[in-house]
This record gives sequence, structure tokens and C-alpha cells, in this order.
Amino acid sequence: MKSHFSKLEEIDRTRNPFKVPDNYFARFNEEIMSRLPEKEIVPPRTVPLWDKVKPWVYMAAMFVGLYITIQFLTRENESGNIASRQPVIQTPTENDSFSAENYWSTVEVTEEEFYQYLEDELVEEGYFDYMYDLYYLN
Repeated sequence: MKSHFSKLEEIDRTRNPFKVPDNYFARFNEEIMSRLPEKEIVPPRTVPLWDKVKPWVYMAAMFVGLYITIQFLTRENESGNIASRQPVIQTPTENDSFSAENYWSTVEVTEEEFYQYLEDELVEEGYFDYMYDLYYLN
């Protein structure tokens, strides 16, 4: 019975079946370069000075604008901003008569009402129990 590899057995193994033309690799680069189209040489584009400086000018303009905005928002003007106005505390003297417009509030509270308010807040927030436990139970 003939095997499927009979043709392979007929090949002479001492002889190399592959051949390369003479001086093929010596002329290889020359042949490839001759087949390529000519490359068009483009001179480099000159960049104008303004295009080089433009990002720096824009950044400087941004910082100047930011500085002016911050100065505008934080300056104290003579008419007085509500944010920049400091409360004026005056102590009453015998000759002074204070009107309601000199105070920040026109609500009149008696001393007894004030102490009652403080006591209610202490009880409501639990501070009274905290202080009692802190001083009397320890």
C-alpha cells in the first residue's frame, strides 16, 4: 500500500530546492527605492510671533481680570457695604439720650424676660441636666 507521503520521500534532501537570484540582496534596497514615488519636500511653516505669544497674553489677561474682580468684591467703599460695616458700640452716659434708630433692634426686653429665655434654652437643650450631672454626681 502506498502512503500519502510518498511524494515527500521522492524529494532529494541533499539539494536545496529554494533558489535566490544572484545579487538579490545586494540590489534589494535600490530596487525598492526605485519603485517608490518621489516624495515632495514641504518647507516648514513659519509660525508668526503672535501665534507663539497668544496663549501667554490670554493667561495674563485672565489673571488681571481675576485680580480686578477680587479687588472689586473685597474693597470697602465709603458709603459702606453691609458686609464691611462694623457695629458701633456706645456706652450710655448721663447726658446722652438714645433713640431707637441707634440700635440694631428695636425690641425691648426686660431683664426678667431675658433670664427666663436663657433658662428655657438651657432646659430645652439639655445643658442644665449636663451641668447638674457634671458637678453634683461626680
